[in-house]
Amino acid sequence: MVIALAAAACSVEKMPPIVMVRHGAPGPVKRIALLPAECGTALCQGLDAIVAADLAFRGYDVMELSRIAAIERRRPEVIVSDQATIAGQSSQSTSRTALVEGATLSDVDVWTLRDELTAMGVDALVRVRTADVHGRPARVAALVRMTRTADASLVWSSLCEAEVSVLDTAEENAERTVRCALAGAMR
Repeated sequence: MVIALAAAACSVEKMPPIVMVRHGAPGPVKRIALLPAECGTALCQGLDAIVAADLAFRGYDVMELSRIAAIERRRPEVIVSDQATIAGQSSQSTSRTALVEGATLSDVDVWTLRDELTAMGVDALVRVRTADVHGRPARVAALVRMTRTADASLVWSSLCEAEVSVLDTAEENAERTVRCALAGAMR
């Protein structure tokens, strides 16, 4: 009985991936900058690396965003005070001061970033997003989108939604759908 159930589960075919591609205004794009994914985990860094390598293989010159000279800013002091109340009586409060210095890409306003990218010869920005689609069967979606730096117009975007196995890891599923989205965009 168990063997028959396992064989039946293996024989069920997965739905093919759903790929939706939109193309914007035609025009040459040679140098691109890949905006880092915002989750900050090894998974997002890995997906960024896959996209950068694929686009470089297809002839795009991928610019590292670390080469952009971020504007040095001194952020204001942040004072955090802790005060505990126990049985209606307040205890002694403590305070800490944190001063954050240095620049990050998020400190640069849109117009300065656009001017910096234009000065470096960057034609377009690329952004990668992934999401788990909850339901039965399990699905993962990935979106890769390229927009022009001059006016934020769409060059192309590709969305791939694929049925995934619950036995695969989140990293494998995300990687598979990002590769599917890239393949759809480059057809």
